[in-house]
Amino acid sequence: MQKNFLISLLFIFCWMTATVYSQTDKPIHEIEKEIHQRHFGSHLFDYKSDTNINVVYYKLDLKIDVNPNLLMGAVTVDALSRVVNLNSLFYDFSNNMTVDSIIKSDEMLTFTHIQNKIIIPLDSAFDINDRISLKIFYHGVPVPTGFGSFIFGTHNGVEPAVWTLSEPFGSSDWFPCKNTPADKADSSDVWLRCADELTAVSNGTLKEIVNNNDGTSTHKWHSSYPIANYLISLAVSNYSQYNFYFKYSQSDSMPVVNYIYPENLSAVIPMLDKTKYMLGLFSQRYGLYPFIKEKYGHAEFGRLAGMENQTISSMGVFNENIIAHELTHQWFGDKITCRNWENIWLNEGFATYGEAIYNEAVYGKTAYDDFIRSRMADAKNAVGSIYVQDASSVEQIFNGSRTYAKGCVVLHMLRSITGDSVYFNIIRDYVSDTSIAYKTAVTEDFQRAAEKIYGGSLNYFFNQWIFGENYPVYNADWETELISEDRYEVAITLDQDVNTSPRFFTMPLQIKIDTRSGDTLMTVFNNRQIQRFEFVVNSKPLSFKIDPDNLILKSVRENVVVPVSFELLQNYPNPFNPSTTIAYQLGKPANVKITIYDILGKEILLLNKGIQREGSYSVEFNTADMASGIYFYKLEARDFENIDLLFEDTRRMVFVK
Repeated sequence: MQKNFLISLLFIFCWMTATVYSQTDKPIHEIEKEIHQRHFGSHLFDYKSDTNINVVYYKLDLKIDVNPNLLMGAVTVDALSRVVNLNSLFYDFSNNMTVDSIIKSDEMLTFTHIQNKIIIPLDSAFDINDRISLKIFYHGVPVPTGFGSFIFGTHNGVEPAVWTLSEPFGSSDWFPCKNTPADKADSSDVWLRCADELTAVSNGTLKEIVNNNDGTSTHKWHSSYPIANYLISLAVSNYSQYNFYFKYSQSDSMPVVNYIYPENLSAVIPMLDKTKYMLGLFSQRYGLYPFIKEKYGHAEFGRLAGMENQTISSMGVFNENIIAHELTHQWFGDKITCRNWENIWLNEGFATYGEAIYNEAVYGKTAYDDFIRSRMADAKNAVGSIYVQDASSVEQIFNGSRTYAKGCVVLHMLRSITGDSVYFNIIRDYVSDTSIAYKTAVTEDFQRAAEKIYGGSLNYFFNQWIFGENYPVYNADWETELISEDRYEVAITLDQDVNTSPRFFTMPLQIKIDTRSGDTLMTVFNNRQIQRFEFVVNSKPLSFKIDPDNLILKSVRENVVVPVSFELLQNYPNPFNPSTTIAYQLGKPANVKITIYDILGKEILLLNKGIQREGSYSVEFNTADMASGIYFYKLEARDFENIDLLFEDTRRMVFVK
């Protein structure tokens, strides 16, 4: 079985390398879902690491050889005891690697390496907060799991390309660690020794490159910020560099460093250049880029997606959405990391919504709406709660419909409830909260931040959307009644389909009523399974729409009253400038023609023509170089089978410049 998996993995890598620039328009959650579901299958992992220790520092001193492939490591792990009289501990590490020795204070310790754990008896007992520093020597060729935790590969068919993608459980495939996102190290060093002609890339700041005078050089990277084990990364190849600066104040700037395969550099530069704008945009929306003392950048790797390794996203695709997604992760995933994989939406939902924020800023509201509409379509395929019920499964953690798409839509819905100003204040407060900043968080932490700024309980919202499942299905019906001249009562009844959890959804809900004189928009609070809402409008109601601005993930069955007769309504507004709306009703299917005439009866414009079903309609008329004055619009409705005239009417309108 292991042999078959390795063969499959080799196929995947070759396929990804060949297609890395041919599928750059897909959303990142779809790309990741495709690769995982097609090629990696379902992998289970018990990630309950040693709870008796708290890791505070990693130093990875690694030698990377290719042809033949070999990883040799001397990894120092410093931890604090969390219990009294600690006399042993364990670190997670794949049994596919060989542990040579373990040193503590120049003394060699005994150990047992079984079930992907290194169990280490200590030479003395340690009390709470005592520091334990161990240096673990090992070697081997890592067997990748998950999305490809450690890959010896090539690019351009020849050049070596070594890279890691450790999320969620892959770190222990290639270095000993406490393999849980809950325990961040305070700092880390990654020293990478490789052939002189190669460049080795990792997190944080490059402190120096040491020439070893044996055909190899050591690249020494240091991260001074807290970091989760799965965000520690490496990428080694014959990179070309493309660098620029993000100027975040009048006198300060941060390097943006990009390591790209030479054959691809010129093609991706236009996309890389967009990172500078994104850094400014997201710093404004979320708070200043969180690793401003170090760097941001991209390292190209051989997987058809991206990975938000701290300060240096690994990228196999370069388009605006993926670049925005991985950059957003630096705040949501890297600065604030989900405490457990059950709460992965705090990483991926936020990063996906970062794509929406970018599209809105650059391409406007229509682009934002289109993006959300697409994510909603995907979110409707989600099964189960956003809160992951089976966090031992990589497939369950990174379910695209649930973790990415629905997580994104939850933030869209929260923004619609709070309003823009409050929403972004919530986000900035959450990001700057010292109890979770550069640490870890769960959903309840974000809810607390949201309620603090919003000024009220949002318990109903988080309970149903994060811990519940599915989405509301509204059955809507209406009745109208004339209560006085030009005053109508409208009663709309909402009946939600019975759901599992919750039984029904509670949400503020917009209802738009289209009348002869224009649209009327109301907001109601729907908090019962069957609920009736009554309104009074000052013009004849023609139709209604539930959630017209698509603020809620939902389905709607609207029982709209079909007109029993034909009618041409007065345009609104009237007089008008520069546009007006012409509304009409069809009592049965007809071939419709709407014509505009001037006061002398000369045809000015054929506004609408075609077959329409029975119902209420409206069409907008925009003037174009017309003189002020009186105009007429005429509706003709003919039987679309035998062209007999069914209805004809003409009304007057006034255009005033």
